Amino acid sequence: MVAHIRLPKLKFCGLTRADDVMAAVDCRADAIGFNFYPASPRYVHPTVARQWRSMVAQRAMMVGVFVNASPGEVAKIVAECPLDCVQLHGDENPGWMDEAASYPALQSISFIKAVAWRGLDEDQMNVERWTTARHPRLLGLLVDSYDPVQRGGTGRTARWDLLVPRPIAFRGVPLLLAGGLKSENVSQAIQAAQPDGIDIASGIESAPGVKERSKMQAISAIALPLLG
Repeated sequence: MVAHIRLPKLKFCGLTRADDVMAAVDCRADAIGFNFYPASPRYVHPTVARQWRSMVAQRAMMVGVFVNASPGEVAKIVAECPLDCVQLHGDENPGWMDEAASYPALQSISFIKAVAWRGLDEDQMNVERWTTARHPRLLGLLVDSYDPVQRGGTGRTARWDLLVPRPIAFRGVPLLLAGGLKSENVSQAIQAAQPDGIDIASGIESAPGVKERSKMQAISAIALPLLG
């Protein structure tokens, strides 16, 4: 496990191949996301992801992405594939994390919660549920573009313009920006939204789950100096 877990500055997500995992680490990603949502085109089996643990070692955080999985289901996968962090990308509520504490495999795991932000009342209520509870192992919120069916990796851009000034609902909770980021727009997105970190899946791909080292390198070169 990596030491001093914090919200990542650069997270590459939806990796499905060993070569891409190694390339992501070489490109200075401090978090690697593995999608354990079976309906996703970027799904990877936990036993496969486990084989890559030694590649990541102390160089990056291993994040498992889940959509509406129960704490018990997540605990079973974490026992099979050790993770540093769990990303909740569905309709989970803060009570999910309280229930997770009853599972030994999840008691030392950190969490990231994905949310949509369109400036709507329902978005504000959802964000406030998490920021008010502010669970001690919640690293931050991941703001992604809204899609009622596909959970992440859509290539659609989030509403960066609605995040500055930072809405009161976020209450100072760290923010990871996702949604349609790529080398052509990542500088604009960072300067507009002023996130604490960024998360990229489709913007470093030639096809879902198939990453390109050159795209990772370009993102890293542009984003890391801006993120500090």
